[in-house]
Amino acid sequence: MANARFAVFLSLPLLGALALGGCYDPHKKYALNPLPAVADSEGEKAARNAAPFADELVRYLRGKPRDQGSEFILNVEFEYGGFAPRMDSLGDIEALLVIMRDYPDLRIVIEGHTDNEGKAEKNLKLSQWRANWVRSFLLERGIAGDRVQAEGFGDSRPIADNDTPEGRKQNRRLVVRILNFDQPPVSAEL
Repeated sequence: MANARFAVFLSLPLLGALALGGCYDPHKKYALNPLPAVADSEGEKAARNAAPFADELVRYLRGKPRDQGSEFILNVEFEYGGFAPRMDSLGDIEALLVIMRDYPDLRIVIEGHTDNEGKAEKNLKLSQWRANWVRSFLLERGIAGDRVQAEGFGDSRPIADNDTPEGRKQNRRLVVRILNFDQPPVSAEL
């Protein structure tokens, strides 16, 4: 009986550590889910075919004049309360990777936004974690860190009515905001 109590006593810290292991630590570098590499040889052409996001961003990058601060919404879905995108909704993020490779002078901010469900402090952290995830995705695939910033705004900048399910869905978003861009693409085929 004493041995059983001792075993339970020793296992409590282990169970606590395992439970806390599921908590997100913003100072820890997380390994991203492995994904197939985006083919460099396809370049901008692959990005154009990936999603309307890519078409709109490439059209902006080719156009003149260009407004600094222009914004483009990434079509990305998350599990409720999760900071990593669903694996079946990475098309725009992969397209952004290709575009960043094709336009080496492009500098951006990834903005995370949430709806107003839940506590404002939690939403602010969640929006920052989501923006950080996209930034990490790009950096781990070769994009220089000084080209990509990440910022979370929580529920402070809604674009739709938070009183409706559709409005809340629109407010849960990631935005690519252009910081600086001056050069033509490096890919041969435009």
